[in-house]
Amino acid sequence: MRKLVFTFMLILIGHWNCHSQTVLDTDELNNLDNVFLFSLKRYCESLDSLKVKTVYVKDGEHIGQIWPKKIKSFEIKYLGYFDYRKVIRENDGNVTMVGIGPLQYRKGKFYVDVIPFSTTYSKRAVHFSNGGGLTVYFEYDNERKGLIYKTEEWGGI
Repeated sequence: MRKLVFTFMLILIGHWNCHSQTVLDTDELNNLDNVFLFSLKRYCESLDSLKVKTVYVKDGEHIGQIWPKKIKSFEIKYLGYFDYRKVIRENDGNVTMVGIGPLQYRKGKFYVDVIPFSTTYSKRAVHFSNGGGLTVYFEYDNERKGLIYKTEEWGGI
């Protein structure tokens, strides 16, 4: 437990002293160099732009005011809960909405999950299903005092 607390203290201290553009942080609202937006960008880079034109980010109405509206050739739409039904109807009853998970730490690795959900609406309820997603891994760099991108991995059920 002490190691975990120490690691998080190092991360917090790294935020105050971090000046490099390559170091990522966890401040999702005030800084565009954060692990969550970086993970969304990596997800967009993995998509086939011929099939997908718009990426819908679920539960993103607050971050959508600050985060970019376009990543590569994709239009990014940040949705709140009350937008789901409208967007599903506009897309013929089924749309992929992307969920961005919290920063997690397990077995010595920091990571963020980006999960594409196939979303439908029926019987007055929104239904989400997924078959996996993208996990983006980061590591703490002592010299730079922050998180840096390490690797990524697609996984499924």
